[in-house]
Amino acid sequence: MSCTVHETSADPRVSPDVATLDARYVLPTYARNPLELVSGAGAEVVGADGVQYLDFVTGLSVSNFGHCHPHIVAAIQTQASTLIHCSNLYVTRPQAELASRLSAMANGGRVFFANSGAEANEVAIKVAKKRSGAAAEGGASAVIVTLDRSFHGRTMATLSATGQPEKQAPFAPVLGGFVHVAVGDQAALEAVFRRQKVAAVLMEPVLGESGVVLVREGFLKAAQALCEEHDALFMLDEVQTGLGRCGAPFAYQRFGLSPDVVTVAKTLAGGLPMGAAIVGGRAENVLVAGDHGSTFGGGPVVAAAANAVLDLVEGDGLFHRVEEAGARLEGWLTPLVERGMACEVRRLGLMAAVDLVRVSAKQVVLDALEARILLNATSDVTLRFLPPLNVSDEQIDRVGSFLAARLSAEPPEKGLGPRKGLDE
Repeated sequence: MSCTVHETSADPRVSPDVATLDARYVLPTYARNPLELVSGAGAEVVGADGVQYLDFVTGLSVSNFGHCHPHIVAAIQTQASTLIHCSNLYVTRPQAELASRLSAMANGGRVFFANSGAEANEVAIKVAKKRSGAAAEGGASAVIVTLDRSFHGRTMATLSATGQPEKQAPFAPVLGGFVHVAVGDQAALEAVFRRQKVAAVLMEPVLGESGVVLVREGFLKAAQALCEEHDALFMLDEVQTGLGRCGAPFAYQRFGLSPDVVTVAKTLAGGLPMGAAIVGGRAENVLVAGDHGSTFGGGPVVAAAANAVLDLVEGDGLFHRVEEAGARLEGWLTPLVERGMACEVRRLGLMAAVDLVRVSAKQVVLDALEARILLNATSDVTLRFLPPLNVSDEQIDRVGSFLAARLSAEPPEKGLGPRKGLDE
């Protein structure tokens, strides 16, 4: 299982003084793995013990071009020596150019810059609420429809939008105005539109935090059609799936969709905190001066970093390589199902997951750490893979070989059973 630093203070992979400071002064809202990282380059990171680890987590799909990519580092250094901050009371070239490029990449719209994916989704929610008006038929406010098991952030609004009651329970009552439907349940979605006024549908093309649950193309298109028919906004959360992770600038483009609002963050600024809401279509002119703001949003340094990231996203052959590498990874995972070690593999581009049936996924994460590989478990059953988009074949094979050997050694009587209820 993942361990907190409190439990691993004697672990040589964490400096004793760092462990003490972390245990005393950092609010314990994360279950830590017993490792202190001090540097990174490409797909490798180095721990405080001087050991090098292969990173298949990439900061949860943040360092999508590896750690400290020289093109991103150079852009940050140049801008940081010129102008670090000026607030959004003034115009800067890096922000203006970035907005133009994101708009073109997402097929139009204007951009609001924030500092995280949750903040980008807050913008989407505010756009939907303002556009829908103060009241709907019968005096009831229009609702925003999201998916069961979705994850849109941890602010009160985005937590309320998130379809995970266990995350909401400690902060109840959460905000009203959100309705959740099961992934793929078109009848339930249609019923919401029949029963009440809908301001918007907000969904992830792939539910990353719930274990890479793929939303079927037909369901996505049905949701868009319902929004068009009922004049609701169709909004897609591409915080984790965007900017190349799924083999396209945005995952929705693989399905021929046309959302009104697209949110993005994670890898946008190459490791610096940045989020953006690309607001187009019927939503483009909803927000006006004074409706929203962010002191740090789209600052010169993060915008310069994001422009460097877009240079890499737009590089020749990236999406082909993402699909090729994803297929190679899947080629290692599929035999685990065939040999009874797993029950399902899910993948879109280089975003993949496998459900284990004999052993705890969280235990495999700790075993991988001993093998100098960083993996991520979204539950006790599911391993999620988010390698760098420029990962090598040899690095994929190293992870695949580890999994094949580790799971082959697991006795069958330790069964956990398949994951249930996420995409049935």
